[in-house]
This record gives sequence, C-alpha cells and structure tokens, in this order.
Amino acid sequence: MRKARLFTAVSLDGCLLDEMDWLPDTRGQSFLFDTHVWEKLQPDLEQSGNITVLSPRPRRDVSEVQFDTRDAADCLRSLKDGEGKTIWICAGPKTIHKLMKADLIDEYELVVVPEIRGSQVRLFKAGTPPMPLKLKRVSESDGLVCLSYERLR
Repeated sequence: MRKARLFTAVSLDGCLLDEMDWLPDTRGQSFLFDTHVWEKLQPDLEQSGNITVLSPRPRRDVSEVQFDTRDAADCLRSLKDGEGKTIWICAGPKTIHKLMKADLIDEYELVVVPEIRGSQVRLFKAGTPPMPLKLKRVSESDGLVCLSYERLR
C-alpha cells in the first residue's frame, strides 16, 4: 500500500498558510490536490508527475491531469491501493481535515514559516484526536524550517 504525505506550510502558531510558493520536485511523483490549491499552483507545476485533482466539475482541457469527483477520503483510499510511490497531498483546510479525520495521512511534511498568524484556520483544529508522530527529518533554509513526521500506528 502506498503512503500519503501531507505537504503544507504553517505559521509558527500552527495556522495554515494560503500562499505556497514552493513545492517538492514533481517529476515522477504522485500528487493529490484539491481544486483551490491546484488552480493556484498549476501554472508553476511541471506536468510530468501523476496529478489527481479533487473537483466537482472535471475539466477536459487539461490532458495530463486526472480529475476525480469522489469524496477526498474515497479518492485517497483508491490511490493508496494502487501502484507507485508516495502520494503528496497539497490541499486546503477542508480537505486536510477530512483526510486527517479518516486517518489516511501517513506522513506530515510541514514547512514552518517564521510568522504568527493569530486567529486564522489551524492545521490541527480543536477536536483533532491524539496522533503519535515520529520526527524523521529537520531542515532549514532562509528562515523556513521543514519538519517531516511519520504517523506511528
């Protein structure tokens, strides 16, 4: 079974950042985007990866992208059962929270941005069940800290 890795940016106080100007290398990788994030990042993506976009209205003008109308959890379960490498998840808060609630995220790749956002949408909202994680990697560049965690089962 393939692993699913959330890739997102958060402020120092845990708020999700809407603007994401960087991505992991997409060549040969599998990605699951929701429509909102994909539309923002699409102009900068190399279309050489395996890209699935959650969308209630699939577009037919983008041949290298697979659009999926299913619920986020159903779509990710199906992708995880398929062949291939890790699935990178780049999505907004509603999709992230659905996938967390369904316990489908195996790894968390968080880019921590050095600012405090205060009362915006948090990655881990109230009511999120406890989740044991193991730190796999830490890196820093230009004041950004990348933390990679693995979900312990």
